[in-house]
Amino acid sequence: MRTRTAIATVILFTGLAVGCSGGSDDPTVAKATDTPPASPTPSPTPSPSQETYKLGDTVDVSTADGKFTAAALAYKDRGIPDVAELLQADQKWAALEVKVCNKDAEGFGVSPFVWSLAYADGARVEATHMTGNELPRPLYPLDAKVKAGDCVRGNVLFQVPKAGRPERVLYSPDVLDEPVEWTAAK
Repeated sequence: MRTRTAIATVILFTGLAVGCSGGSDDPTVAKATDTPPASPTPSPTPSPSQETYKLGDTVDVSTADGKFTAAALAYKDRGIPDVAELLQADQKWAALEVKVCNKDAEGFGVSPFVWSLAYADGARVEATHMTGNELPRPLYPLDAKVKAGDCVRGNVLFQVPKAGRPERVLYSPDVLDEPVEWTAAK
């Protein structure tokens, strides 16, 4: 009899725990070219979809604080001179052209440091910030505020290995649980 009571209690609490989980007000991500659904949308999910976008795709991001878009437009790793001779012998400069637009949120800050490159072997390269006339212009701002209706575009710089190419571009602002990803393949 005690066994049946214990099993019934476990089943009851498991059912309550599953039934009580609900939506959240965390951000969602969708392609800017997606058409809105005809019916009301459910509460946002905590992370972007697992879809990987192509370079040039613009992604809509919705958070509890508002909406913005992000785009990894182009990747270049040839012809960028070694400014101030900072690179090691097995490295080169790479520039990632990016754009972020504030659709309706209160002003927010942008930084190149939320962008990174991921390689097939699991290595990740974080952005660096350099200045110099030889670097591809415009450079993405180090710290800028973006008011509603405004955009920021520029090149984020990376010190990357001479051999190989990154597999993915990652955008990881604090408002997202998981990064938005673009393929970096040619």
